Amino acid sequence: MKSKTPSKLSTRQPNKRSFDSATGHKKPVASAKSKAIALLARREHSQSELRAKLLQRGYEISEVDEAIEWATSHQFQSDERFKLSLFRRRAPTFGDRAISAELGQHGLGDIKSLEQANFDVQVLGGEEDRAYDWIKRRQGVSLESVVNCEGELDSGELLALKSKVFRGLSARGFEFGNIDRAWRRIVAELKSNA
Repeated sequence: MKSKTPSKLSTRQPNKRSFDSATGHKKPVASAKSKAIALLARREHSQSELRAKLLQRGYEISEVDEAIEWATSHQFQSDERFKLSLFRRRAPTFGDRAISAELGQHGLGDIKSLEQANFDVQVLGGEEDRAYDWIKRRQGVSLESVVNCEGELDSGELLALKSKVFRGLSARGFEFGNIDRAWRRIVAELKSNA
């Protein structure tokens, strides 16, 4: 009986895009500077994040440091711009604690460092206002269903919704006091409209 194995070994071509950074067999085609610019063109990156991404793609440490220094000196990369960009992206759905934690992961301080850097964080919205907006956006339909036919608030449904809102916002890093003030504003509006 004949063997089912092929007589010749498969000479499969490796994927041209694959890269083995651990062994360093192939060096990336583009320079570290051009890759850094390409990454920064998509969105802001912190220096530590940009360094990690370039090293992951197989660039040498000296080349990465040179590319980051060049990008910073030519104002393509700025940690201050990154902080503000991160705040603007995260602020609609996350509280100050969560944003501070993410800034800390990048080694850039916390939310107070934005205020010290002359960025007017309050213009972008205080945490209470952002919590209020989140409640209106995410629970708008549920809030309307809390008002019964006679125009009164159903306390059982309101309590269940309050619990859901407080859990959701606290999980997103909002402070309890700000959640409570936003919730009271919502309830006051419901009572005035009922």
